[in-house]
Amino acid sequence: MNILASYNWIKEYVGLKESAEVFARRISLSGPAAERLYPQAAQYDKMVVGQIREVKAHPKPGVKIRIVSLDIGTEQPLELVCGGSNLEVGMKVVVALVGSKVRWHGQGDLIELQPAVIQGIESKGMICGANEIGLADAFPHVEREIMDVSWLKAKPGTPLAKALGLDDTVFDFEVTTNRPDAFCMIGLAREASAVLGAKFLWREPVVPSVAKGMTAMELHVKVSAPKTCTRYQAVVMTIDFPPGQKSNWEITKRLISAGLRPVNPVVDITNYVMLEYGQPMHAFDYDQLAGRSIVVRNAKEGEKMMMLDGVEREFKTSNLLICDGEKPVAVAGVMGGEHSGVHENTKTVVFEAATFDPVSIRRTARSLNVQTDASLRFEKGLPEDLTSAALARAVELCEKYAGGRVASKVLDERSVPHKKVKFPFRPEKAEALIGITISVKDMKKILVSLGFGLVGTGKKWEVTVPYWREHDIEGERDFAEEIARVYGYANLPSVMPAGEIPTYGFDPLLDAEDAAKRFFKGAGCSELLNYSLVPAAHFEKCNLNPADAIRIANPLSADFEYLRMSLLPGFLQTIQENQGLFPEGKVFEVSNCYLKREGELPDEVLTMSGAVYGPYDDDRLFREAKGLFEAYAAEVGVHVAYARMEGGPQHPGRSVKILANGEFVGWIAETHPVVCKKFGVDGRVAAFEVPLAKFLTHRSTHAKYVPIPLFPPAKRDLALAVDEKIEYGGLYETLLSGSPLLKDVELFDVYRGKGVDPGKKSVAMHLTFADNERTLTAEEVDAAIEALTATLKEKFGATVRG
Repeated sequence: MNILASYNWIKEYVGLKESAEVFARRISLSGPAAERLYPQAAQYDKMVVGQIREVKAHPKPGVKIRIVSLDIGTEQPLELVCGGSNLEVGMKVVVALVGSKVRWHGQGDLIELQPAVIQGIESKGMICGANEIGLADAFPHVEREIMDVSWLKAKPGTPLAKALGLDDTVFDFEVTTNRPDAFCMIGLAREASAVLGAKFLWREPVVPSVAKGMTAMELHVKVSAPKTCTRYQAVVMTIDFPPGQKSNWEITKRLISAGLRPVNPVVDITNYVMLEYGQPMHAFDYDQLAGRSIVVRNAKEGEKMMMLDGVEREFKTSNLLICDGEKPVAVAGVMGGEHSGVHENTKTVVFEAATFDPVSIRRTARSLNVQTDASLRFEKGLPEDLTSAALARAVELCEKYAGGRVASKVLDERSVPHKKVKFPFRPEKAEALIGITISVKDMKKILVSLGFGLVGTGKKWEVTVPYWREHDIEGERDFAEEIARVYGYANLPSVMPAGEIPTYGFDPLLDAEDAAKRFFKGAGCSELLNYSLVPAAHFEKCNLNPADAIRIANPLSADFEYLRMSLLPGFLQTIQENQGLFPEGKVFEVSNCYLKREGELPDEVLTMSGAVYGPYDDDRLFREAKGLFEAYAAEVGVHVAYARMEGGPQHPGRSVKILANGEFVGWIAETHPVVCKKFGVDGRVAAFEVPLAKFLTHRSTHAKYVPIPLFPPAKRDLALAVDEKIEYGGLYETLLSGSPLLKDVELFDVYRGKGVDPGKKSVAMHLTFADNERTLTAEEVDAAIEALTATLKEKFGATVRG
């Protein structure tokens, strides 16, 4: 996760004198990585604070623009023309001089100002509106008004960046997911203190008590879901700021630097605390809370709420809500409700700071399709003790910038008392893991600078983990990592590895996998790489039971909920997605499937699968898939046979089991048209699937030499008319066993139509006759064919077609 962080803001909590570039380089070597630097002052180059001394009408009648005389800190005043409607003598304004870059009327690209003659008056610069210099969010004004900065104490001529405190650098930090403590300014300051050896200046604030003589306001808090909300704190405050008033500039500019839009003084305070402390907060309008109550509970079936983004959403019972005495007022850890939000007429607010189960927040945010800065932080797992400091800081800022006064005690509901996390620490173990000698004194100094507490002497210490690292530190090894990174990985000596170079261990299954991929690519197939995680709908569409598959305990979404049992559903989904551009084709995949084993880890099976698809209604796809598989089986030396198969997603008349040495090793089948329709596949699909390792156990490991025949074979074609239900396999076995002279049978055509009676089909085959001792005569071959056809007629009712 990336965050934008102001260098000036970080420096409030750590004594740093380094330039922004040096700071970024040093901190990136040992902590969060500064990916980019955004100097803020550059965009305000050649812009200064000016004060209006005189405003005169333009000498030409009817011209609305006026001539303004400005004090910009030079000996001679600067005269500019300006069409601003709110110009007044004594007003401080933003003056963009020649060479500065502005966005004309807030539209289009930046343009560089040049001297210009406007309505006959030479003008070397312009008086700017906030939208022309990128500050419209902070200083909104109506059209044709210029930006009024009379509140600034800066003298005329002061560079604008300095006057507004924008002489700053904003860093784009990448913070690893396991370090939510560094998703904030104080966390980054703590890192900087440890890495650069600077003094850490932060002190945890405390919420003041209700003022003497003031009656505490009523508020009740109840947590009905203690497992998903482990701590909830709230306090009531009265506020006093005029309707429409914007936040103090110090808060506003820092929100903008972090990429957030200012809203109003109270909401801005909650966002400010989130950026500063890493603890998301929310503020409710106290007068909108029914029963003066807050209840944390799971949603009721069908419960709805209009959220702050203006969208009404319906909740599931697994969603955690913040409610008042009657209805939901916020989705816990995600977003507040519109009804209870703070607006310009709010006079009393309730600040909340809470800790929620990260998995619950993640699931809720995904199910509602809402992702916020708050949910992103809660999903990482926040410490319970952080809420106290964040709430106190919000109270402090509210008192300072929103006329706030504490109006209740702090209500604190906590499901489990906090227990400090402690681990043993052995310096010599840390040295062994790091690989260099670091003194115990230096180790202790590094850990203390990061907030760890150490007790002990000699070879064994006990280390107390600070609350902000309790979700990250899991044992003694983590202390070695902390010491190494702060010491500096760049300071560790470069040493060539010693010992023998490890040899590559041959894995026959990997070799077979590569060979299978090469074969099918050579056969003109496109390789697929589908996800191992699939939705339940994949099984249901294939008439399979999802209960037979392995379900992930914490799926990212419903589309990645189960481990696949077969590659076929993925094939069908991919074919559907690509059939517009590729209406027919051949595909394959060699990947893992996962089969359930009771009480054990899943059986991970390397599976080889291929498919042929296209807009055909006959059995050509089945025969092509069968031929493709048989070609591979011949390549690896596995002799296969077939038996009928029924059920599942297969076509009832075009599906067979693959047998090797009598053992079931896979299947070849055309997918049932109903299944294809469920997946949205327009044509037909025929596929095969075998567990590769099991299949290859039947391969012949030794090549068998067959001499070239000395005598030529005799070849005949035989076309038989048989009943539609007669299977080719039976004909094939009967022919081969019916004559010692018949060496091979090859099917080349199946025909139905003109010349063939209804309910029957024509099966045409190539027959090869031979004898190793002599050349066969035509009479011998004819006699063999006559005997074979007689057997086929008796057994199958077959008749020879002329």
